[in-house]
Amino acid sequence: KNPDKAYSSRGYIAMARLLLGNTASPTPDGKRYNWTFYVRGETDELDSVTIKLHPTFKDPVRVCDKPPFEIHAKGWGTFDITVLLKWKSGAVQRTIWELQFDQTDSFKELQVPSTVQRAALPGSCPPPAPPAPAGEEVPVPPWEAENSDVYGVRGSIAGLDSEDEAMAEVAPVDEDVPGPPPELLRDTSTGKGDADPVRATVCERLRGMPYMAPSHPQFMFGRGYDGPLKAPKVLWKSDKAPREDHSCPKWLTATEFEDVPEVMAAKVKELARLMMISRKTVAYTGAGISAAVIGQAARSGQHTVGWKADTRTAPPTFTHHALGFLGREGLLHGWVQQNHDGLPQKAGFPQERINEIHGSWYDPGNPVVKYSGTLHDRSYPWMREDAETADLCLVLGTSLGGLNADQVATKTADRSLLPPAPAPGVLAPGAWITLLRGGRIFKGRVVAVKEKDIEVRFKTSTSDSDSEEEDDRLGDPVRISKNEKFDLVPGTVSGGLGTVIMNLQQTAQDGKMTLRLFGKSDDILRMLLPELGFGVSIVRPPVWPKMSRALVPYDRNGKRSPGAKRMWLDLSAGQEVRITPGHNIQGAQQPQYMHIGAKKAIKIKGETRQPAVGNGRVLSRCDKSCSFVLQIEGVQMRLGIWWLESAMRGAVDVLPVVNKEPSFES
Repeated sequence: KNPDKAYSSRGYIAMARLLLGNTASPTPDGKRYNWTFYVRGETDELDSVTIKLHPTFKDPVRVCDKPPFEIHAKGWGTFDITVLLKWKSGAVQRTIWELQFDQTDSFKELQVPSTVQRAALPGSCPPPAPPAPAGEEVPVPPWEAENSDVYGVRGSIAGLDSEDEAMAEVAPVDEDVPGPPPELLRDTSTGKGDADPVRATVCERLRGMPYMAPSHPQFMFGRGYDGPLKAPKVLWKSDKAPREDHSCPKWLTATEFEDVPEVMAAKVKELARLMMISRKTVAYTGAGISAAVIGQAARSGQHTVGWKADTRTAPPTFTHHALGFLGREGLLHGWVQQNHDGLPQKAGFPQERINEIHGSWYDPGNPVVKYSGTLHDRSYPWMREDAETADLCLVLGTSLGGLNADQVATKTADRSLLPPAPAPGVLAPGAWITLLRGGRIFKGRVVAVKEKDIEVRFKTSTSDSDSEEEDDRLGDPVRISKNEKFDLVPGTVSGGLGTVIMNLQQTAQDGKMTLRLFGKSDDILRMLLPELGFGVSIVRPPVWPKMSRALVPYDRNGKRSPGAKRMWLDLSAGQEVRITPGHNIQGAQQPQYMHIGAKKAIKIKGETRQPAVGNGRVLSRCDKSCSFVLQIEGVQMRLGIWWLESAMRGAVDVLPVVNKEPSFES
């Protein structure tokens, strides 16, 4: 059915016009947006507007029964807003608006029943509506089923509300004296300098190849690809969009492709070359790499849309194991993870290098963040840093449908169009400067240096802080005198190897890619490892310490404290624990946890809970889910076993959990 068709009790009616849209502006800390959704224009004959927000918002269904027909809210994620327009004439219309943050004011023309306008004229009467077409039922406003979030799992703790599962296993007996910490990671790869001939050739090719339209002959291969141009085969054909909850260009469907062997071999060989010369490679992954064991929301010919029954005991896929191995080998420097499933760490990827941007099932200090919530204080700046500094981004299992964190992929691709940055402190093309004018700080990139002046392309935003503004588009060149006071920005990154995407379906960002590989990520990575000099059999799951207590270089509040006396972190069954300061429980907005860190009593499912500080105890060690099961202020949480291993190495800055009254080595 067409969601923009109007209807009455007698069938379809004719159409005219109206306006529907939203405004958006970033909050001062840059982590969320203040936004207003509105219905404007000729609204005299509107009786009411019912607005359905994402279900993670408090009171997600809101009714405006008088002008102005608008609501104000705050959040970090975009989503589809369902709108029900009720007219004074009795007609009803249902439509969808996708919330947008990339412009200060976005809107579309909405078709409005012309019978409503005629009914407003003196002496006029709307003609009877024609009957609905034969065999087609009259549409009703079918509110969608409640989804926990864009991935179907964010905000869900199904199966974790009782102690039955937690107490099913007996925690292993700890050794009196813990063993030595695990072997440290290999040194990370530093890649190649700009003067390296291989790197210089790749970067020159990327700078000379602008972003491609779908009609470009290299669109399904990549801007940096230089192999045979044989079209991929279609594995599964669809005329529908990849996801119901994301908008996309008209050309984009859920159809799945696979590269022919000759092309795949050439692409994998080029990918291995990129990884060997990359100075910083960051993975950016979504639900697709966990679909076989967790489930997914996107349409697919490989997996059924929906979620598995026992997600906490799901094993990592080969993709997780391969990326975990490359992380331990120093070839994968960071990982921005959209999912919450802990599978990268279960596969051995170091906890200190993964940014679980939307929260985690296995970090009590960073629960899964609702759409109406706020990201953890450390997550957003970390993601922005990776977006600004990655030399190469690997995209797997995500549709790049417009999430804020997609900038990790898109900004890395953008830099591949630029020349390398000059040496620090050198005023030359490619350098970045800041300029203070009228009380505002402007940031721009130098494009030319002349005898008396320079030409600079400034960001189109005028934010006082770089972290407050997501719009990094550059304006036209502006001439600035060398005598004017400006500052060179240290540590800026320019140029780069761009972004590589690996999955079965196309995305709206494919034209920006350095390489575009069609296939299952498991299969692609099985081909990639030998090209990097590794045998596939070397990829094995990690063996976690059997102990549940260890001496760790942290203070009583969980902050890393090298050189001081080490603290005992005891996660044996029955031990009292507490969540450390700086957690994001209030920001995550999960109802069952909201009494932890609250300033006043709150109600949860009709039960009043008093404010709590975050104390609790360890229920058990659950090796099936690779976690310690905790009872914190009456609710159940999990801490990944890998946190103990990371703590032993002193790898993470802050621990999410410590003992309530910790003891220290003598």
